[in-house]
Amino acid sequence: MKVEITESVPRGRFQSIAFLHEAKDPAARAPECVREALAAACRASGFRGRDREVAGARTEKGGWVLVGLGRGPATVPTLRRALRRAVRDAGKHDPDRLLLAFDNGVDARVMRILIREAAQADYQFEQYKSRPRAGSPPVSAVVILPSSVGRKDVERSVREAPAFVESLRWARDLGNTPSNDLGPGDFAREAGVAARRVGVPLRVLDRRQIEKEGMGGVLAVGSGSARPPVFLIGDHRPPRGSRSRGTVVLVGKGITFDSGGISIKPAASMGEMKYDMMGAATVFACLFAAKRIDLPVRVVALAPLAENLPSGTACRPGDILRMRNGKTVEVDNTDAEGRLVLADALSYAENFRPDVIVDVATLTGAVLVALGHECAGLMTPDNDLARDLVEAGEETGERLWRLPVWQDYRANLKSEWADMKNTGGRNAGTINAAVFLQEFVPPGVKWAHLDVAGVAHLEKEHAGYDAGATGFGVALILEFLRTHFSVSPGRGDGKKSPGKGKPQTSSGIGKRRTSSGNGKRKTGNDRKA
Repeated sequence: MKVEITESVPRGRFQSIAFLHEAKDPAARAPECVREALAAACRASGFRGRDREVAGARTEKGGWVLVGLGRGPATVPTLRRALRRAVRDAGKHDPDRLLLAFDNGVDARVMRILIREAAQADYQFEQYKSRPRAGSPPVSAVVILPSSVGRKDVERSVREAPAFVESLRWARDLGNTPSNDLGPGDFAREAGVAARRVGVPLRVLDRRQIEKEGMGGVLAVGSGSARPPVFLIGDHRPPRGSRSRGTVVLVGKGITFDSGGISIKPAASMGEMKYDMMGAATVFACLFAAKRIDLPVRVVALAPLAENLPSGTACRPGDILRMRNGKTVEVDNTDAEGRLVLADALSYAENFRPDVIVDVATLTGAVLVALGHECAGLMTPDNDLARDLVEAGEETGERLWRLPVWQDYRANLKSEWADMKNTGGRNAGTINAAVFLQEFVPPGVKWAHLDVAGVAHLEKEHAGYDAGATGFGVALILEFLRTHFSVSPGRGDGKKSPGKGKPQTSSGIGKRRTSSGNGKRKTGNDRKA
């Protein structure tokens, strides 16, 4: 949906929706240009602005739908839920345009998030429905800015919303597509179409080339399926004439369906495992968006794509694999497959000499137990990197919570027969997974792992997200790329110092920024139990 901003009431016909906090006079903090009309609508309907209260009123000053936000300030999930519900309800009346008004309880940061949310609020996935839902979603929305928010505060969000939403919809559509129509090769074809559309070079490694690279993890995970694994490489370079501010490699887990392999999962909710490729969809959506907005950072996206199925050719518990970097891994559980494909991809990232590597994966059920659906897990030994990612999450409403990756956890991965096992037991499963992955990060490179298993998709509506793929992480990573590689005060080269950052301390929490330490490698393990 196209989004515009204004400080006055535009001409034309709209369905008008106001989002107001609870008060004796809910309209008192509304934008001045609609305050009188909203006051009349509140009086006519008895609207008080209570949380989830919805009222409609038509007066001589016009008709309004009034949505209550409760006692402020409203949280991003509350606002997202209210916004998406209002847009969905508006679709039943087939309006072409919406007029959205927010009161002064919404600050500039939240307004930027809401503009992005408004642009994607009309998203629907109905490709497999014989009869789509009645009513068409609105095609555009005009947002009346609160007096507390200036046009300059949100102009960039409005300008970049189309590029962001187009990439995000692509990722969500892939996630919602059933696995019978989206195997590794299908994902690669869809990525190829999107890459050609935006002008990003894309390379696809087939099984033979994967073997040549020595990617034992990718080969083992894909060995049980009739659909062979592939390895995707996309590369956005800044426009000619502009100075690149650094190189980041984004690595996304791309298991197009995860049955657990020989260590098969319980039948309940196994269909949800079509979403196990959302890490790969997320990083390629970031790549395409970076190209669309001409981000002055080199962005490389890597996606190891495979289908984890049981068969006579499948990888077995007890097998020992040799990974791309030469280390050996005993397969303790074939359902801990994500870390095996990511390990090879992290090792492959060394070819691009990155300043930073960020991997995104629906990796462990343990992160859902720990953090629920409210945020993703963040693991990195680098405090500066952690801080930049957490701040980007707060700015975009895609929040992160940091967990430790101390060397103490490495003992959980001890194997009698190989360099390590691919699981470390049920305790600290999410952390063990990250410790495993760290074994494959190129030496001296700053690295962060995002476990998005609790937020990449939802079985039912939650916090304003519809059921299905959420696209979590695209806005977060784009904001991180912009801020982490921005021009620092006192520097003229347009680049932060890569690879510098204080390692994680015993507190597990990032300290104030320093320039000490080098983000040395540790080790790891990951589990989906």
